[in-house]
Amino acid sequence: MRIEDIVNITDGELVNSGYITDINFFADEIQKVKRECLFISNDIDEIKEAINKGSYGILFSQNLPIIDEEIAWIKVDNIDEALLKLLKYKFLTTTLYVTNDITLQIIKSINKDKRVAILDELKAEFLNDNFIYITSDEKITSISLNKKSLNKVDLKVMNASTFITNFVFENKKYSLIFPPLYLDELKEALYFFKANKLAYHLKDVKLDRFRPQFINSKYEKVEFGRSDRVVIYGIRKDKYFIREINYICENMKHAKVKFFDKSNIDTFFNEKFNFAILVECEVELNEATQIEIDSLFE
Repeated sequence: MRIEDIVNITDGELVNSGYITDINFFADEIQKVKRECLFISNDIDEIKEAINKGSYGILFSQNLPIIDEEIAWIKVDNIDEALLKLLKYKFLTTTLYVTNDITLQIIKSINKDKRVAILDELKAEFLNDNFIYITSDEKITSISLNKKSLNKVDLKVMNASTFITNFVFENKKYSLIFPPLYLDELKEALYFFKANKLAYHLKDVKLDRFRPQFINSKYEKVEFGRSDRVVIYGIRKDKYFIREINYICENMKHAKVKFFDKSNIDTFFNEKFNFAILVECEVELNEATQIEIDSLFE
């Protein structure tokens, strides 16, 4: 890419042009620097190392000395904003898949393909090569004119419980510790991989919300399904909250359910329950020294 184009796209200032007119690679991590790249950083020590590795240019936003006059130095007001502008330029000819936070988490957990660029943060490496881009970030979504949403694949649910989904997809049976609550998001994630012929491993699926931890009568952690007492982590008062509460009410209506938040979490170890729902709070549990195998609550 031409240095002149980078300056114009980022609204930057070419402080020093040196002998460089083009760069062939972007990097903002020193271990990924290679010859002919544009290194993006404000760290003078890393900049020195990048120059020694053959960097053709530096993009920076702070007041730094020009320590090598043979390469290009581009000063911008803000590095993140500069990256965003460069991405916007790339998206003029590249499709950006747009999805929600849960689907993106699923995609991130099962992805096994280096061609996938998950834009949950800005990275210079995403400006290189031909990635398949996807994001749930509204700011990144707003810069693309070539946005595409995800459809849903067809899969056949054989049976399901509160935390487990058994289904058939493309003639293969799966039994996942995955709440059917998020089945639509799983279908969208699978569509992303199948539509783009990308590698994935469905057995690795996981979420940071609605995470079940089975415990014994001593409030110690036990293996999945080894008790009729479950602590559910990762519930937050966000756009998914009402949906999750409705799911809890529907699927746990015959059980003893106790909700905890920061106002009453200190009473956790004094309460009796089948399901403890932790809303924007955590509790530390010890590993069981001797597993008490209770009857599995269904």
